[in-house]
Order: sequence, then structure tokens, then C-alpha cells
Amino acid sequence: MTNKEKIKKIQNVIDHPGDEELYYKLLKDMGDLKINYGDYMITEPINCNEEMKRLPAADYNLCAALLTMLLREDHFCNGSFAKRQKAGQVDLILKRMKEELIK
Repeated sequence: MTNKEKIKKIQNVIDHPGDEELYYKLLKDMGDLKINYGDYMITEPINCNEEMKRLPAADYNLCAALLTMLLREDHFCNGSFAKRQKAGQVDLILKRMKEELIK
């Protein structure tokens, strides 16, 4: 998938948000679901709030890992993804992913 195609898919999700499954599908379709997301993290145990502070300087792969991390967080803390989505954190990751693809 080209960067242009990824940008289009990401923008579509920004414009039409959904539940966790939509974001899993997005990452899977783009080939960017980071099953090994823990390898990208610097906190142990993983502290999602601390890891999110890295977003402004994150490259594309770290962004994908951060989004995967938030999806996995919801698996353990049901409802956390929706809260983070409502707070705008999910869109911040997607927008940063787009920025990195445009470079």
C-alpha cells in the first residue's frame, strides 16, 4: 500500500470514527498492526500516559505502536479506548501518522 493510500485511509477514519474494531481494521489493512508494540515502549510495565508524551516526536512506526497500545489497553481496561478517543488522543496519533507519511 502506498503512502498516499494510507493517508486516504487514515483520513477516512478521522472523518468517520468508530469503535475499536475500526482502528484494528485500519492498522491491519495497512499492514501496521504492531503485535510487538511493547518493543517500541520505554516504560515497564507499560504506562500509556507516559508513552503518549512521546507522540510529538514519534515516527510512523512508533505512532502505529502507540495506537496498538491504546487498543490493547482497552482489552485490559474496558472502555479506556473510548475515553481516549473522546479526549482526542486517538485523532492526535492518526494526524501524526499522516504527517509522517507526507514527509
